[in-house]
Amino acid sequence: MMQFLRDAFYRRLALLLLCSFIAVGVLFLLLMGYLVSAYQNEVAQNLHRDLARHLVEENTLFIEGAPDKEGLYHLFHDLMVLGPNFEFYLLSPQGEILAYSADPEQIKRQFIDTRPIRSFLDNPTEIQRTIYGPDPRDHERLKAFSAAPVEQGGQLKGYMYVIIGSEVFDDVVQGVWQNHLLRWVVVVFLGGLVLSLIASLWVFALLTRPLRQLTRDMQHFRAVGLQQELSPTPWDTNANDVVHRLGSAFNELSASLREQYQRIKTVDEMRRELLTHISHDLRTPLSSLRGYLETWLIKREELHPDDSRHYVETAYRNSKKVNRLVEQLFELACLESADVPMNIERVVLAELIQDVLQKFTLKAHEQCVHMDVSPRDSSIVVHGDIEKLERVFSNLVENALRHCGSGDEVIVHLRPQGDQVLVSVKDSGIGIPVDDLPHIFDAHYRAANSVHDSSGQGGLGLAITKRLLALHQADIYVHSTENCGTAFEFQLNRS
Repeated sequence: MMQFLRDAFYRRLALLLLCSFIAVGVLFLLLMGYLVSAYQNEVAQNLHRDLARHLVEENTLFIEGAPDKEGLYHLFHDLMVLGPNFEFYLLSPQGEILAYSADPEQIKRQFIDTRPIRSFLDNPTEIQRTIYGPDPRDHERLKAFSAAPVEQGGQLKGYMYVIIGSEVFDDVVQGVWQNHLLRWVVVVFLGGLVLSLIASLWVFALLTRPLRQLTRDMQHFRAVGLQQELSPTPWDTNANDVVHRLGSAFNELSASLREQYQRIKTVDEMRRELLTHISHDLRTPLSSLRGYLETWLIKREELHPDDSRHYVETAYRNSKKVNRLVEQLFELACLESADVPMNIERVVLAELIQDVLQKFTLKAHEQCVHMDVSPRDSSIVVHGDIEKLERVFSNLVENALRHCGSGDEVIVHLRPQGDQVLVSVKDSGIGIPVDDLPHIFDAHYRAANSVHDSSGQGGLGLAITKRLLALHQADIYVHSTENCGTAFEFQLNRS
């Protein structure tokens, strides 16, 4: 609880609750005081309703048409001694006070409004609410009363007016209140106030525990940043509590931010690695190109025409390698962009693959490698971008030829499977080591047994192939056994 109150927000809340409880407590005491007083007055008026009537019936109040003031004084005095809670007055029909038992200086009114008396007399049964009448001993005070008409010979002579709750009674009540009750009321009020405040703060602490936990999670997230993995609080995503929903949203947001950060970090590392590979891949052919050109420039007058031609042709081949590498880098960069245009059309796979194989016929003949597509069925048609699919098959066939030797074969198998066509480009070459298989589609990655040639391949062909197939919503898989061959498989949507 003390840790809870160290926070400025909760201290302000505790102060606000304290002020609210004090205000509510004071209003409650005032309301209870009013209700208790009203209850007591209503009970007293109903209990002593016939008191004035009994006095009129059992006593002679008028002699020869005039009030017996001396007799009434003694009567009222004796009655007030026996019942100090009452004050007795004899009134004229107009409300003038005719007789009483008190010091004349205590009487502040000489006339009493008789409308409350008439209202009282008009309700002969038990009244439903207290009727208050003027107190002769105060200009403003109203009190519960009992009243009865005084008649002689059928003529109204006045009213017997009895105040219930005399001035003496008020003084006694005030003294008891100040000496005893007030102290207990204050003690009970303050005790209840403290207990209510503690209970309210405890309940509020329980209710705001998720909010404090979320605050700690956010502070920890701000402190550690995106580089360190957090242990998220298990918020209930199905709860109706807004804090739980907010906590769940924060966990999702922080996880998304860390994922984006890691992705950006990975991309940055790949960019650095790509720049390293580019500089390495370009350095060798450029250095060779520059070396041959410089040598040719220096010795062109001394060189035999055949040697001169050899230097120029070598420089030209190196320039082609540089050009091919730059084209591949540009193609890979375009494929990694967010928006790559696709021209989807119906493609007859067997015809497309035969065209691709035709391009590599001379190279395959030089290597004594057999190439074919099976089956040569023109009914196998897929949806795709023909230019990009042509690039896919060119990369895969070229990669297969590069790792095949004399007597090997490269076969492209087509197998319809429902609304898909399974494509397999299989060779019987040197295969790929098991440790290299997970990385074979990474840009610039070369397997341990990779064959280096003069084609200008920078390890980008398979990476480009994977991205081209991803544009067709297709994944490519590789199966290989070292020294037994390799098979690349993927599926295309059948037309």
